[in-house]
Amino acid sequence: MADPLQTYINMVTGVTKSTQEKASATARALLKQAGLDDVAAEASERVTKLTEEIMNASRTNRELLQHFVLAEVDKVAARLGLARTEDVQALRDEIASLRAQLNKVTAGAARTASAKKVATKRASARKAAATMRASTEATATSPPDSRPAVKPAATAETVSPGAEQ
Repeated sequence: MADPLQTYINMVTGVTKSTQEKASATARALLKQAGLDDVAAEASERVTKLTEEIMNASRTNRELLQHFVLAEVDKVAARLGLARTEDVQALRDEIASLRAQLNKVTAGAARTASAKKVATKRASARKAAATMRASTEATATSPPDSRPAVKPAATAETVSPGAEQ
């Protein structure tokens, strides 16, 4: 006697997930328990309506129960300092974005540094080439050494004969 009523209560409160057939069977059992099963045969429309009401009440109450449980879990998680999955995923996305920006900036800085090194090497090579050209040109255009040749010093043998006295 209490079994159909308990099944009805479980279905309406959303404790169990109900199907159309299960709700219909529960409605018939309730009508039979109330002694209205012969009336139910004549009033199948009423049974269908009661079945729909049971289904709607079950779905609505299950959604309310789920919402209540989620709200309570969120409160406890917040008190414990736990982050929600959505928050963690948003942070992961932000970190990935920042890493991409950092890689882009780092790559740009590396290219700039490389370009500066190449420019510095080219400037040094041009400077060395210019210095080399200038010294080569200076050697080629300067007159030969115009200093008089140095005469060898006089020795005792080369001294005149009158000087020995």
